[in-house]
Amino acid sequence: MFGEMSMIQMFMASPTMIVLAICSIVTVGFTVERLFYFHTSSHNTKAYMKELVAKMKSGDLRTAIEFTQRSKAPVGRVMLQGLTHMNRSRDELAQRLDTAIDLETVEMERNLGVLGTMSNIAPLLGLFGTVVGIIRAFADIARTGSGGGAVVAMGVSEALLTTAAGIIVAVIATVFFNVFVRRIRTRTAQLEDARESFFSVWGQLQQKRQKATTGRTTQTTQQSQPQPDESLATVLS
Repeated sequence: MFGEMSMIQMFMASPTMIVLAICSIVTVGFTVERLFYFHTSSHNTKAYMKELVAKMKSGDLRTAIEFTQRSKAPVGRVMLQGLTHMNRSRDELAQRLDTAIDLETVEMERNLGVLGTMSNIAPLLGLFGTVVGIIRAFADIARTGSGGGAVVAMGVSEALLTTAAGIIVAVIATVFFNVFVRRIRTRTAQLEDARESFFSVWGQLQQKRQKATTGRTTQTTQQSQPQPDESLATVLS
């Protein structure tokens, strides 16, 4: 209770408080959504890449692809793009992986702009409510011709409540915005490190393939080379 006014009456009397209440609901809603996303998509990237690299080095690419398809983590989706385009050139493969990382970053940043907006506009809305409350208080004084506490209580209460509400919403939005930005930077760095690990293994596999191809070509050339006639060899000897 605020004097003779309840919280509901205070909200009904102040449009700014209604707007701030909506902002708080939006802030909490998107914060919970992002927390759920980062929790469900969390993964040990180093352990995942260690297992994937072992499968790639074994030469069983089908098993490696199935391994990435079962993963719900961003690194699995990025590595799937690399495995399905291993026959491309290094530049084309790098472009594929960079695009996949960019798409994962966009997904991680989804709804993050809303929290950033709430952290910026909530204090301004609180300040606006403060100004409106002070104006109402002076208007009540001018209308009644007296400056008693009961006359200005509603205006001052609105001014203080909107300021406090705006600060609370802004603090919540700012804290979680910074937390999510930090997580995005960490995950993006992990994805870039996984990309480099993939290229290292890819380069080794390409070298093995080239050596195997060169060996087969040399063997085929030696087998197809014509042998000297036995009689001619005898004469020359």
